[in-house]
Amino acid sequence: MTARNLAQEMSSLTCELARACNEKEKKFAAQFNLTPAEFRCLRLFSNNDALPIKFLTKSLGITPGRTTHILTSLEEKRLVKRKADQKDKRNMIVELTAKNKPFIKNLNENHIKIHEEILQHIKKNDREIIIKAIQEVIDALSMWTDKKK
Repeated sequence: MTARNLAQEMSSLTCELARACNEKEKKFAAQFNLTPAEFRCLRLFSNNDALPIKFLTKSLGITPGRTTHILTSLEEKRLVKRKADQKDKRNMIVELTAKNKPFIKNLNENHIKIHEEILQHIKKNDREIIIKAIQEVIDALSMWTDKKK
């Protein structure tokens, strides 16, 4: 296959992968009465009980206004709460509510379980190769994106 044909195939496959991942995320989030955006936000709390709003906005790649909308919805669901940063009152911190930490743990565990199920559809010998290839694509995309800044 020529370099051009490979690029064309990669273009099609990455679009299809993004679409499939978005669909998976939408269905998964709905099981927990969340929007995909709320789910992506809560995933950032996998290893932290509290995060600055600026970090959430940057990590999610969205506007501060969109972040506020997502956080307001998560607060209404009593999953997070906002408070002023004690070190710098100009900054806001988002915390998981204590009673919902088990919910977040369950959410993360179920997300991993879905990917275990997906891996079952891939030949055992190919799984690690595919994971490595996905990481290489992500790294290459990051390098391309960084160059374009």
